[in-house]
Amino acid sequence: MFKIIACINQKRALGKDGKLLYTIKNDLLNFKRQTLGNVVIMGRKTFESLPNGEPLKDRINIILTSNEEYGVSQDFDNVYIVHSVKDVIELCEAFFSDKELFVIGGEALYRQFMDGDLVDELRLTVVKDDEEGDVTFPEFDEKEWRTYYKSMLQGNGTQFRFHVLKRKK
Repeated sequence: MFKIIACINQKRALGKDGKLLYTIKNDLLNFKRQTLGNVVIMGRKTFESLPNGEPLKDRINIILTSNEEYGVSQDFDNVYIVHSVKDVIELCEAFFSDKELFVIGGEALYRQFMDGDLVDELRLTVVKDDEEGDVTFPEFDEKEWRTYYKSMLQGNGTQFRFHVLKRKK
């Protein structure tokens, strides 16, 4: 099963104008620590928004796009391009069953995996803020999830908590 990792606010906003709403050092370090050596699954727009337009290092990067013609400008040995959630599942089962599988965005991908009942864990950084965004995290029934971990409130300016929710069996 898949894990979702995201930084959202109290209104579930993820981003605005093609950018993340928040860049929090502690959140970025936490993201890196959790995903290193594992698989990150993202949509095309998320991939294209990565620093220097390059895949995340020391991780398997899977790009899910409906564009059958899509390709990346360089050959990277850690990038796979697929065209359906079914392709993601088959690729991960065949080659990456020993790794943690993280869906890292964007909104449409989160929705596809949540609606497909493929996610068993949410790792959310929730910012104590209600700024509007044009991209939001999908609504989900909190009764179907249990809080496994919730950090203390952190941050001097931008305050946030780390949450880990696991799907109830």
